[in-house]
Amino acid sequence: MPTRPPIPRERSDVRRNRRALLEAAAEALAQNPGASMTDVARAAKLTRATLYRHFGNRAELIDAMRSELLERARLALIDARLDEGSALDALRRAVDALVPLGLRFRAILAEGNVLDPEFVRERAELLAPVLRVIERGQRDGALRADVPATWVLTVMAATLAAAVGTSPATPGTAIAGLVYSTLIEGVAAAR
Repeated sequence: MPTRPPIPRERSDVRRNRRALLEAAAEALAQNPGASMTDVARAAKLTRATLYRHFGNRAELIDAMRSELLERARLALIDARLDEGSALDALRRAVDALVPLGLRFRAILAEGNVLDPEFVRERAELLAPVLRVIERGQRDGALRADVPATWVLTVMAATLAAAVGTSPATPGTAIAGLVYSTLIEGVAAAR
């Protein structure tokens, strides 16, 4: 009986180079959204040829960064334990978890992804746990029930995107506090 050929494994240097390129791209594009592929390769301390072996063009690099952003955000929201505590506390933890990622990947958010139907779908899946927190807060009376939960989530996402896109010199914790207070002052139930 013939044996199957072994499944090829990615070499550790290939994984390490890809990771270095994605890290360098996030840093370079956060500082300068117009950074070139050469700038990214230089920041990673790798050659342009290595960069182009991993990412054939800027669009492929941006797609890989977008995938990384979504995965990191998914893990950050899991770590935020959104099912624990009050809805308001959970929303604060969600904002605290997402702001640093928005700052790190601000170039991705500025690349027009909000118009990409695939990104919109992936973002909706990612934010589904936050939507459930909002709905819980409405049921518990902590959030206004006369505002659709999807609208609250849309405002939260837009406020996050606007904050990280326009506040490069503001520390992440201050941005998170501003986003949270802006959102809650508009949607918290009257006390």
